Amino acid sequence: MKPGALLGGAFVTPAAAADPNTCPRGKVCGWSGVNRTGVRTVLSVTPGCMPFKTARSVSNQTSYRIEFWKITTGCGAGTRLVTLKPGTYADNPGTVTGIAVWGG
Repeated sequence: MKPGALLGGAFVTPAAAADPNTCPRGKVCGWSGVNRTGVRTVLSVTPGCMPFKTARSVSNQTSYRIEFWKITTGCGAGTRLVTLKPGTYADNPGTVTGIAVWGG
């Protein structure tokens, strides 16, 4: 059966796409709660630094190294909470409000 096929009148989606506690391949995700719970934010990123919607747990499913920060006055100013290699996550790094994405 193909993803998205109808099964007995119900719409079927792949489990990974439907699971709010996972992060899609090639994306950066943050959750409002620890242990990848609560509201999930999914971003596409390129190298640079940017604000991040407040998150208590994070996942890096990109090919970049990403630093997660609690920023105070802008990018690179504040407290670096955790640095994640590609394909990793942190379930309770602190309150993330910004990220720095390091190119390949």
